[in-house]
Amino acid sequence: MKEEQLLNYLKANCAGRRNIQTRAQLQRRLGLSKDQLTNLVHRMRCKGLPIAGGSGGYFYAENAGELHATIRWLEKMVRTLLKSISGLSKAMESYGPMEQNGERRGDGADEFLPSGGKE
Repeated sequence: MKEEQLLNYLKANCAGRRNIQTRAQLQRRLGLSKDQLTNLVHRMRCKGLPIAGGSGGYFYAENAGELHATIRWLEKMVRTLLKSISGLSKAMESYGPMEQNGERRGDGADEFLPSGGKE
C-alpha cells in the first residue's frame, strides 16, 4: 500500500528532475521514516519503476537521461563504499586472526543493517 501511495505521489507531484523533492519533504508528506522511504524506493527500483534521484531527493523520471544520471550517481556511491570497505579491510589486519566462524567477537556489524541485523 505504501509503495502505491509513494508511486502515485511521485507521478502526480514529482514528475521530472525539475520537480524533485527532498527526502525530508517526502517523509513529512507521506508520514514515512527515513528508513521506510529508503526501503520503499529501493523495492520500487528493483521492480523496474523509474524512481530517479540523487543527493537532492527523489522524483519520477520522465526520460532515459534522468534515469541514466541516477544510475551514474548510484555507481559513484558504490565505488565510494568499495573504497571504504577496502580501507576497513586493511585496518582489520591489525586486529589479528578471525574467529573460526569468520567473525570477531563483538564486531557490531549487524547494527548497521537497515533491517536491524536481518539481511
